[in-house]
Formats: sequence, C-alpha cells, structure tokens
Amino acid sequence: MDYDALIQKLGTFGPYQKRLFFIVFFPIIFDSFGTPVSNFLLGDQLHRCKIPDVQNDTYLIQDRYHEELINATIPKRSDGSYDECKVIINKTMKKCSEWVYDHSVFTRTVNSQFNLVCDDSYLHSLSVSAYFFGYVFATLTLCPLADVIGRRKMVVFATTFQFVINIIMPFSYNVVMFIIIRFFDGVCGLSYYHGAFIIGMEMVGPSKRLFSGTMVLEVYVFGEFLLLIFAYFLRDWRWLQLALAIPMVSTVCYWWPQVLPESPRWLLSRGKNKEAVKILRKAAKANGVEFEDLPSDFRLEKEDRGVREILKELFHSRKLLLRWIIIFLNWFVISFIYYGLTLHIGKLGGNLYLNFALSCIVELIGYSLCIFMDRTGRKPMHLTVMFMSGIACLASVLPIKFGDDSHNWIMIALSMIGKLGISAGFGEIFIYTGELFPTVVRSFVMGICSCGARIGSNISPYMYQLADGKLQKILPLLIYGIVTIIVALLSLHLPETRKRKLLEQVEDIEHEKDLMTESERNSGPEDLEINDGDCVNTHR
Repeated sequence: MDYDALIQKLGTFGPYQKRLFFIVFFPIIFDSFGTPVSNFLLGDQLHRCKIPDVQNDTYLIQDRYHEELINATIPKRSDGSYDECKVIINKTMKKCSEWVYDHSVFTRTVNSQFNLVCDDSYLHSLSVSAYFFGYVFATLTLCPLADVIGRRKMVVFATTFQFVINIIMPFSYNVVMFIIIRFFDGVCGLSYYHGAFIIGMEMVGPSKRLFSGTMVLEVYVFGEFLLLIFAYFLRDWRWLQLALAIPMVSTVCYWWPQVLPESPRWLLSRGKNKEAVKILRKAAKANGVEFEDLPSDFRLEKEDRGVREILKELFHSRKLLLRWIIIFLNWFVISFIYYGLTLHIGKLGGNLYLNFALSCIVELIGYSLCIFMDRTGRKPMHLTVMFMSGIACLASVLPIKFGDDSHNWIMIALSMIGKLGISAGFGEIFIYTGELFPTVVRSFVMGICSCGARIGSNISPYMYQLADGKLQKILPLLIYGIVTIIVALLSLHLPETRKRKLLEQVEDIEHEKDLMTESERNSGPEDLEINDGDCVNTHR
C-alpha cells in the first residue's frame, strides 16, 4: 500500500480534510493580495509639472487665471494634453523636478509619493517586478528548503515574516526601501503558498485533487474580491496597505501544531513514523474511520534521483525533449499574458474598480472551466482557451486603432475574454503538464517550467513602457495575441492524455498510444503524485 492508497482509506475528502483546507485558505487569500495590489498601490495618476513658485498649484484647473498660468508654463503635446515632464522657464524648455497629481481616483499612491514619473518611471516597473523577483528567489531556494525543514515550519516562518514586512511597508521612507520590502513580500508569498498548498493536497485523496486544486484557485479569486473592497474605500496607498496587513496577524495561530499540523507524507519520508501516525489517527477519528498503525505492506515512493540521471533520461528522447520545449513556452506565455492583463487593468481605460471586478469574475469563470477537463479532454480544453485568449487580444487592438473613446468598452470586453482564456490556461496547465511526462522526470520538468513562468511574470510589468500614446495600448495587446497563438499552434503537437495511464519511464513515450485504452479509470489528476520538491501549482 502506498501513501495515496492510505489517504484514500482514511477518507478522500472528509471532515478532517475540509477543516485543514479551511485553515490553509488564509495564506492563499493573503497571497492573492500580493500581485494585483500593484494596481492600487502603484496606480497611475494623471500628472503634469508643477508651476514654479506657485505654492497652491493643483492638477485641476482652479479658475481662468490658473488656466492661463498653466498654458504659459506647461507645453502641450500634439494631442492637446499637457506635457508631463517639461516646463517653460524664462522661455526655455526644461525638465521639471516637481509635479502635481490628479486625486480623482487615488488620493496618494507610491507613484505620487516618490514621484516615479518621467526619468524615474522605470522605478514604477521595478517596484512591480520586485515582487516577482522574490518569487524567483523563493522558487530556487525556499521551495526546496521546505523538503528539509518541513512544510509546516516553512508556512509558519513565512507567514510571520510576511505579516511583519507588510506592517512595515506603509512606512517606507523612499522607493528603494519600498522595492526591497516588495521583494521580500514576494519571497514570503510564494513560500507559504507553496507550503500551505502541499499540506492541504497531501491530505486529500487522489480522486479529489482536481476539485481541490480548482477550489484553491477560486479561493484566490475570493481574495482578489476582498482586495477590491478594501481598495475602493481606501484610496491612500499607505492606509490600504496597512488595512491589508493587519488581518495577517491571524496566521500567528499556525505556531500551534494543533492548528496547522505537519504533512504526514513529509514526516514519513524523514522516518518520523510515530508523529505521522499520530496525525493520521486524528484524521481517521475525525472522518469516522478506524486506524491504529501503518499497514505492514505500506511503502513510500522511491527516493528522487540525481539531476544528472534525470537529465540523461530527459535528453534520451527527442520526442520528450520537443514536448518539454513546447510546455516550457506554454508556462512562460501563460504567466506573461496573465500578469500582463492583471497588472495593467488601469491601462485599459474606463473605471479601474469596475474593470478589476470584471477581471475577477472572468478569472473565476476561467478557473471553473477546469472542472470539465475530465469531460472535454486536456488537449481540447488547452487549445480552446489558448486560441480564444490570443484571438481576443488581437481583436481588442481594432477598437483602439480604428475607434474612439466611445468604443473603449469593446476593447475592455475583448481583453476580459482574453483574461478568461488565459486564466483557464493557468488552471489546467499544471494537470496537463504532469500527465505529459514520465514519473522519472516529472518533478524536474515542472520545476523548470515554473521557472519559465517566473521569467514571463518578470517581463510583464515592462510591456507598457515600450511605446507612448495610442501605441502604448496597442503594442502589448498585439504581442499578447501573437505569442499566445504561436504557442497554441505549437501545442497542436501535444497528445491527449485523458483516461491514459501515467507514463512511468522515458521509453513509455514511444508507445503511449497503447496506454490510452488499457484502463477505463481517469488516470489524470487522480493519480498525479505530489513529490517532495514539486513547487506544485505555484504559478503565483
């Protein structure tokens, strides 16, 4: 009997697992604040240069005299708007060092607090990407460390540190301090998300993993809705950040093992059988199942092999290597598009808060589509959502190019369709990837693909700096559409994996079609192993 069979015997998704999932939902909710909060902390505010020697200058025109003063000192661009970076002093055009901001949407953001505009606008993108650099660091260091110190300790330390740095963040006295804190925010965010997710999924029976994984994604969207409510009523970034940080104190209760237990699978892998059995007995009692000790035929999965042997297996098959490249590009593009559309909601025009609410709704719908993977098949679902997202992004360029402001709603609607497709892609790509590769290389492949996703997310904040004016909106959407369709076309070469036994060895890929009808059971997410070291579902 292996570990999955043992958990199946104790209860696939009984009262104990439900309580455990409720507990680990809190870190997932708090992690959901980390990325989209940039729309509000670093929200764009209309601005122009401050009129020299005018103390009460404001962005809004106060009266006719104020308007004349603005026209005399602030040059206009070709579209009739005021230049944001230049001022006229003694009939000479100069770069300005002070600005006034529009306060109709935000009273204060990090941008207006530290003047991240004009020559310092790159610091805006760096402030956003700092969070993703933290993700990269955590992926390469702390995710593997969780296999050494345990999942529970990783969650406890990461959530505590996360609470501390989020309380400190509103008191940043310069942008460098803010960027450093955002980096550590990303480090902690991925670390405890990874640990909490593993603890929850390792206690769930195999037949419920697709449902449980989808539910985790939907809880993530619930956290985004909470963020929207906070952001709507708190328009000053300092107060917003403080309000989001205070509830994180609830995770202090994780220091008590009775609240958040260690993963029995990790304990068994480290030879701590007595501690694991103690937790399993509690689970059995809560689920109304008899359990005294490990069965005599119990065995844990074989130990992971070295990287050299894994690479040797991977490069042994040309078909497997090509498949790896295609899947790596999929992870990169999905993360690139998802964060590109999520982080730049404010660039679409219209009401930021309404756009963000629509984005959350379509994201929820996209994740919910993953539940139907067992009916539609993996490949049809993947191709449908990828082509849908790519075509929608390309089509959203048309109302920008050939329409006017009255057609902006068409562009927003098409962008949301693109977000729906890429969200569904984010939900299904983990399952599909796990089924495409043999057990001997699966953990390594998914780890590399996760790094590809990190690269995509790090590039996304810079997309709207490629151009100015109308082209600033067109170019990113054009790139999103083109790369998504290219990757979707490459994915045509991937096989269907529904109702197919999982590949075990590299040699199995040469006769994988024979595995399609060897079993009537759904051997997809139900039989996927969660191996030590897997940064599972950590696209966040």
